[in-house]
Amino acid sequence: MKRSTVWLSLALSLGASGAGAQTITSRTETRPFEGVRVIVGRTASPTTNFRATVVSLCNDYVHVTATRAPTALQRTSTWANAAGVQVATNGDFFVSGPRVYGNAIGGAAWPLRQTGNDPAVAGEWYYRRYGWIGFGPSAVEFSHTEWVKQHASSLGVTDGWMPGTVTTAVPRGLTALVSGFPELITEGTRYTCASPTASSCFPDRTDMRARHPRTAMGLSRDRRTFLLVTVDGRSTASAGMYGTELARLMELLGAWQAFNLDGGGSTAMWVRGRGLINVPSDAAGERAVANHWGVFAGAASGRPRAPGSCRAIPSLDAGVPDAGTIDAGPADVGVRDVGAADVGAADVGARDVGAADVGARDVGVRDVGVRDVGLADVGVRDVGLADVGTVDAGLSEDASDEDAGPVEEVPEFADASRAEMPPEEVSDEGGCGCRAGRGGGLARGGALVAGALLLVHRRRRERARRRKTERVG
Repeated sequence: MKRSTVWLSLALSLGASGAGAQTITSRTETRPFEGVRVIVGRTASPTTNFRATVVSLCNDYVHVTATRAPTALQRTSTWANAAGVQVATNGDFFVSGPRVYGNAIGGAAWPLRQTGNDPAVAGEWYYRRYGWIGFGPSAVEFSHTEWVKQHASSLGVTDGWMPGTVTTAVPRGLTALVSGFPELITEGTRYTCASPTASSCFPDRTDMRARHPRTAMGLSRDRRTFLLVTVDGRSTASAGMYGTELARLMELLGAWQAFNLDGGGSTAMWVRGRGLINVPSDAAGERAVANHWGVFAGAASGRPRAPGSCRAIPSLDAGVPDAGTIDAGPADVGVRDVGAADVGAADVGARDVGAADVGARDVGVRDVGVRDVGLADVGVRDVGLADVGTVDAGLSEDASDEDAGPVEEVPEFADASRAEMPPEEVSDEGGCGCRAGRGGGLARGGALVAGALLLVHRRRRERARRRKTERVG
């Protein structure tokens, strides 16, 4: 079952099928920079230390970056200092070259020969199996792994970049992209196994079945929070995590989509002013790696104040539950939500623009006053045409000239004597299958109201003249 993105307390249990029930025994949180929270925590059963950087992508001065195509491997701390970022972690798995297992962008796309897309490594087990998270100006995107895309139908995958297609293509405009696999959380659904060590667990990545140091990346459902996590391991102080345990941790930290990154001795998290905040597992200390994630934060970063990757989404007031990716897409920004007040496209359908719904009660003087002819009140069900005849559109019996007030100006019609508009056209544009005239549904509704007003005023003048004649007689 999919979960909404909620910042759950880390004091919740980290239960994992087939493994001991983990619990958080300690947790501290600091805010070293505006838009950045750093959480240091420890679990029991097994004893494991983790670090999490929670990045608010829409905060002023926050910009996400990644390593440019390198000529040599670099330690995370070395790269971070040179790049001037405030926070950094290691990135994708890699081999000499340097070549990463997946794709990579750092300002510009890496050369093909330095990625896992190169046909020269087509025989390697990691060839084109990756997923990724990418950022650009007002853009936050992710792509599922090969395994998830191959099982998109059974997994119910609908989001992300080309969700059902295994492709090496990426959207235009991305300036930072790091790949990883396998997926830990897929569109709100955490990966689980009957046993974390079973051969069927994480079929695309066997090393997820042992406890190791880990690095992971994730996004919240609304794509406005970026999450970077490291887990220490291979020591008496910290045992590391199975893949299933890492997935659970990412879920509790608020990730709606999450990927495993390079771990083991590569795992590193660096914060400006504090240095490396995790404990590397290699005896030699921090390992040099191929690429990295970097986060600029705070005015001291020297970056523009406008956030670099704040994804523009409708507000909750616009009828978009949870302001999430799925909810903000074409599927849910439906015709019912995009009207002026209640005059959405669902109310402007062919059924409602018919001639049967407008009787005398709907187009009487009391209902068609100037105040009542705003968009919010003109439901198309109240503005039909065929029933606005001289009988139905008349005044009530006790209406008089003095009650009517000034006559309003009305627009010219194609045939003003009959208050007709040009013939309607039927259009399926925009995916709503609704009828549209030459000015759109709302414009047509307003014209019909004006026509009704014309008939009302004309009928009123006729009645007034007859009554004056009767008085004179």
